[in-house]
Amino acid sequence: MLLDGTYIKDFSYLGRPINEVVYLDWSDKVVPYHKENTIILPEWSGDQDDRALYDILPFLEAMATKPVDTRKEIAQYGRENTAEKFNQM
Repeated sequence: MLLDGTYIKDFSYLGRPINEVVYLDWSDKVVPYHKENTIILPEWSGDQDDRALYDILPFLEAMATKPVDTRKEIAQYGRENTAEKFNQM
């Protein structure tokens, strides 16, 4: 879908409950209707030591093992620095 010259992602087309969807990206610009489903990670710059995706795994695994509304879980830990906040608890 094109919105104001930008191609956007509309999760309603996925055919699954929105409360089960998690989107990872360095920007939420392309998901204006589903920002609460988005976890913001630092933009990858080619650094081979970048661990952002590895660090978010425990959070994603925790959500996958119990029935939760992903939007509420993301809100609890924040959309940015989510892994750091989750792993400190």
